[in-house]
Amino acid sequence: MAIQDPVTTTPVTADEMLAAAQRLKFAVPPTHERDYMELLKKTDACCELIMAEDDYKPVPDYKTFPRGNVHLPEAEENPLRAWAWRADIGEPVSATGKLLSGKTVVFKDTICVAGVPLLFGTNAFEGYVPDVDATLVTRVLENGGHILGKAACENFSHGASSSSSPRGPVENPYAKGFSTGGSSSGCGGLIGGGYADMGIGGDQGGSIRIPATLCGIVGLKPSFGLVPYTGVLSSDAGVDHVGPMARTVYDTALLLEAVAGYDSIDDRQLGAPHPADVPKYAELVLANRQQGIKGMKIGLLKEGFEDKSMSPEVDRIVRAAIKKFVSLGATVDEVSVPTHKLTNPLCHIINKFASGGTRLGRQVGRRGLYLNDYWSQLLPWSQDKYDKAKYFVTGTAMSSEYGWNKYPTAYGRAMNLSRKLRDEYDALLQTYDVLVMPTVTQPARRHIPVGAGPLVWAETAPGIVSNTAASNLTGHPTMTIPVGFTPPMPDDVHSPEDEAIKLPAGLMIMGKLFDETTVFKVGDAWEQAFNWKEQV
Repeated sequence: MAIQDPVTTTPVTADEMLAAAQRLKFAVPPTHERDYMELLKKTDACCELIMAEDDYKPVPDYKTFPRGNVHLPEAEENPLRAWAWRADIGEPVSATGKLLSGKTVVFKDTICVAGVPLLFGTNAFEGYVPDVDATLVTRVLENGGHILGKAACENFSHGASSSSSPRGPVENPYAKGFSTGGSSSGCGGLIGGGYADMGIGGDQGGSIRIPATLCGIVGLKPSFGLVPYTGVLSSDAGVDHVGPMARTVYDTALLLEAVAGYDSIDDRQLGAPHPADVPKYAELVLANRQQGIKGMKIGLLKEGFEDKSMSPEVDRIVRAAIKKFVSLGATVDEVSVPTHKLTNPLCHIINKFASGGTRLGRQVGRRGLYLNDYWSQLLPWSQDKYDKAKYFVTGTAMSSEYGWNKYPTAYGRAMNLSRKLRDEYDALLQTYDVLVMPTVTQPARRHIPVGAGPLVWAETAPGIVSNTAASNLTGHPTMTIPVGFTPPMPDDVHSPEDEAIKLPAGLMIMGKLFDETTVFKVGDAWEQAFNWKEQV
């Protein structure tokens, strides 16, 4: 029997056809109106047919991994406001025999855990409960990890501070009133505060490494595509990364080993190893401890210290940490990547132009799992939703709409220049094992004042992504490790008692694409030789 063309039951009206043309600034000749009506009927028919089909999604294993104790935490259970939702899922913490046995794990609240509400850091709309597990969740459970719940993130996972969560600012575990950084703010607070052993954050411009730095823990943005993004809400598929956060390099390596590898769904991963071929990162870290980093060549990136936001105290503590590599047998040379100075404007264009479209549901060009049920509940936007989404989201929406209209090729130019940046890093990494620089140019800043407007939000923590965003653009693996304490920025000292506050500083290590092993070895060598909490 011949396959028949689909037929619409709700055909386009003339007004709808002309309105679409008007949005395109296209004048439909009167003699062609009937033609376009017939063409759009085909669009109606195809969409109606496809939307009538059941969606196709991975099925979670509720039988093996039932969802227990799913609840919204009360204030006394959530002193840092870092929990989005609590749950108990997986083998008991007392279990043994698997890679993550005995480890408690949290997930950024952009990551789907079936049966556990997902907030996406917002109250712009509520009540979304995923019916899929992200590949990350499945792999953590299969490797023996015990999930404690979802960690708060910034509103629509947008912003490098920790002030936009609907339940209030996420508090830094080292100083109340100060930011954890974002947008994986809850992961930083919970792991840094000792409430969980490890977690998975998301990173489009620094959102793993910034909160890891400001909360005194380790955070890795892996090579682009090494870890599957399946079941995670996206910002821009070209810079989306998810990766491990923990208190030690070894635990970070352990978690990466558990979750890395191609999942046959996410096309960001084309070229990534099969899970069975993922390096035994944790074993390699332990095996390297006797040899250490003797003979390694480390490049100190000059431009990584040159952003105008650089704090003298962060500069001092990070340079002192880098010098310590020499005592471990490595050589350190100053090196230059001129295009690194373009990181801020490149990140601004790529993140804002792309994520503005994503927030409107315009996600195209990739093969993978689309979380259609989330977007069908969110859209369309309204004034009330924008008001609740806060200024990082509205600022991005405005920049995207304005930018695409006035500079329609800026995104493409920024992507091309990002490839130039990648090539400049790659040229140095042919000579050097890793490149190093400060992760963040300033210590944690105070929370954004209540009632502040969009410009204050945008200018809080200036230069915060000036180093981290570069490797989102190029895909290189970069890991932050804590290397000491610095005092607050002078503007954040409001009383004599504030002068005693000590805030963590981080060193960022960049390696060759898919060479996380060397990054881990360098970070672990420093961590094993020096107590970061004694460096001031």
